[in-house]
Amino acid sequence: DQPPGIIVVKSFEVLAKITVPAKGQEHRSIFSALLTSDDHDTPEISTIPSMNNPMDDENANFALGILEPFRRRLVSRDRAVFAALIDLHSKHEKLLMDVSKVIELMCTLQPPEFIFIAFATELENFIVSKMQHRKKIMESPETDASAIKEELAAFSKDLAFVSNFAQQLGLVFFAAPETEQLRLEMKDCIGFKGDSLRDEQRACLFHIILYTFSHSIVATLSFCLWGGAFLTASSFLQKIDPLDVSLMFYLELDRLIDLIERPIFRHLHLRLLECEDDPYQEGSGAMLFRTLKSILMVLPQSTSYVILKERLSSTARFRQSAVALRGLSKHVEKGSKTDIFVKRLVKTRKLHCDAKWRNIRAESLEDPSRLIGEEQKLKAAQQRREWLGYADEEDEIATKEKMKKEMLGEGPCKAEMVGVYEGLDEMQSTQMGRKEEEEDNICETCIGAESEDKDKKGQWREYWASHQ
Repeated sequence: DQPPGIIVVKSFEVLAKITVPAKGQEHRSIFSALLTSDDHDTPEISTIPSMNNPMDDENANFALGILEPFRRRLVSRDRAVFAALIDLHSKHEKLLMDVSKVIELMCTLQPPEFIFIAFATELENFIVSKMQHRKKIMESPETDASAIKEELAAFSKDLAFVSNFAQQLGLVFFAAPETEQLRLEMKDCIGFKGDSLRDEQRACLFHIILYTFSHSIVATLSFCLWGGAFLTASSFLQKIDPLDVSLMFYLELDRLIDLIERPIFRHLHLRLLECEDDPYQEGSGAMLFRTLKSILMVLPQSTSYVILKERLSSTARFRQSAVALRGLSKHVEKGSKTDIFVKRLVKTRKLHCDAKWRNIRAESLEDPSRLIGEEQKLKAAQQRREWLGYADEEDEIATKEKMKKEMLGEGPCKAEMVGVYEGLDEMQSTQMGRKEEEEDNICETCIGAESEDKDKKGQWREYWASHQ
């Protein structure tokens, strides 16, 4: 049985108080550089950390530098509670439906920036540990096929859990009043990014959260639209994997369209009318138009399709098909922030699709124990030909061409059937002649009957006329 809500609330209040260090206590958090500063000083940051690995301690400290001094004192000194929550919800799926309430409550007790960074870091650690365990099982020579199938199914389930957790984080980000300050910080942090230190901290925070949201496609797209990373979203949509397109994906896209039509995204509606000098930048109206049009092309023709189509049609004439841009498929510069964002998204989705494909293979008759190389693919193809009765690849191609010609009526079978169809024509002509004779006899009988009826009617008329 689930505990009463008041017990959950009080438990988190106690955890928040005992994990925030008091004066004179030792700081045990990975964010020690942030916590050692007093209420009036700001920790000195000499250099901007690299974006290649945003989940390390240096980037976390740098991103949390946007917190005001009085809010820094609310940051927890120990993130073990976040790891415990993730482990708990991964083992009990029923609890996942209420995890958004837990996140909202934690955001009231501690800064939401810290909550999202802590969950992002621990989710990444959770995935890395599961990947290491899978690799250990796959490479072990003592592992049999049944154990490998169980491990692949478990890893696919873990990825599905992380994807659902990312969706819940996205729901809290856009809907909860506790995250209003975080939403303001992330709004257009990439599209209208400046050169100041605070702008760099906002971009770093965006990258850390995007690292987690990449486990959910719709959470990724909505977060990119909110942060003004339109070029990132558009480039990612061009590389979407077919295995990611499913019924749940379409249902989530319906929610995204509904979210875009709400007042919270009203600024995007006006952004569609803007024409920048450089249409290839992240926050340009042209890239926003291209992103929404790409979503429209992915959607099936439904109510959401019609809503988004009407939205884009009202601005398409003004923009003249995105202001008649030439070369919209311009490649993203290597090493740029957009390139780093897109690579992370593609890598994460590849991990999910690989897990789905391995799980599908595990349920089939194929051996899922090892990765399939080119030599194994050629060997499997040859075994399939031998099973079907082909001598080699050339024999298979020649046989398929012969069958194709026969089905199209270009082979010798056509000449063999000519006599049959000619005899069929004679039988049909004989039957048609008999049918016409029968119809003529019926018509003559009908005409005779009609003449008799007319004579009788004339006799009755003469009779009644004579008796009046």
